[in-house]
Amino acid sequence: MLILGKIAWGGGGGFFFFSDYFNLCTTDPGLLSFLSYKYPRTGAGMAGISLYGLWIGDNYREYIMGVLSDSLKKQKRYCGELYTSFIPCIGAVENMGMYFSIDTVYNYSGLFAIQPQIENHKGIIKDTAHWVKVNGSFVANGGEKHLTIGNFKDNAHSNYVELNYSAMGAYYMIDDVSVCECSFEINLGEDTKFCGNETMLLNASLPNATYTWQDGSTNATYEVKQPGTYWVTAYVADYNITSTDTIVIAAEDDTYCNPPLTIPNFITPNNDNVNDNFWIGNADKYDISLQVFNRWGTLIYQTAHYNNDYNCHGCATGVYYYLLTAKSLRSGKSKDYKGSLTVMN
Repeated sequence: MLILGKIAWGGGGGFFFFSDYFNLCTTDPGLLSFLSYKYPRTGAGMAGISLYGLWIGDNYREYIMGVLSDSLKKQKRYCGELYTSFIPCIGAVENMGMYFSIDTVYNYSGLFAIQPQIENHKGIIKDTAHWVKVNGSFVANGGEKHLTIGNFKDNAHSNYVELNYSAMGAYYMIDDVSVCECSFEINLGEDTKFCGNETMLLNASLPNATYTWQDGSTNATYEVKQPGTYWVTAYVADYNITSTDTIVIAAEDDTYCNPPLTIPNFITPNNDNVNDNFWIGNADKYDISLQVFNRWGTLIYQTAHYNNDYNCHGCATGVYYYLLTAKSLRSGKSKDYKGSLTVMN
């Protein structure tokens, strides 16, 4: 979040000028006429600055300066953006940047000859009908709390083109400036193990990114159907950032994929919280269907999805019999089991 102020210094011949602020609440006829031509992108206000001076003096510049709501943190990545629109002038430039500093930048000679952390490299901005986004990202040194917006290159090193619309230098409107902490790291997860019929979905999703997986596929997600090494590269063109991650998915043995069930042969459902239920070890690794019969073969209990909660409530002391089918949640393999169950009340 920003708290924006504005200031500018005239250069060359020692002139002193300010950047401009426009708001729809004005009653000034001249400003109202201008605002009828160019509305703010959002809200009621916007700023205007000259990025290239010819008519006042060599290297004349105007800047917008602001204070961040909090200092930037060391080694954290930040994304900054602003929207700009060109006002028909004698010329247009590519060079518009955002410079972050610990202290306020002052230079009474006119040009702030410093390297901004974020700078437009998408060509000369001469769109008069739309708002053009200028954005980028950088890693903070720590402590930066001041933001300066403008052209930080002299005339000789600015990418400038003459258009001869008017006598005014390259003039631009600025609106919707924002700075926030951001990340472009993708994470496919820790290396892991893989079983038989199992599938696994890898997700590399980043906003507005394009993707290239190890086999050339380009979706944000990738379905794994067999063990192997998988990698993806994500490119975020808007910030010119590339991120890559790799994951190794190894084949596992049958003990891992189909852990053995431990099935009890007696229970004591007397509500002492000891051996009350028909508790099957490793049941959470399977989908279990269960049937329980009395000594005469009468079905007294059945469920398609057993959850270790059967205690033969109301059963007489004696021997009962079970049939169960366990389907591995990992491998999809099924196995049948049968045996006796002694109930001791």
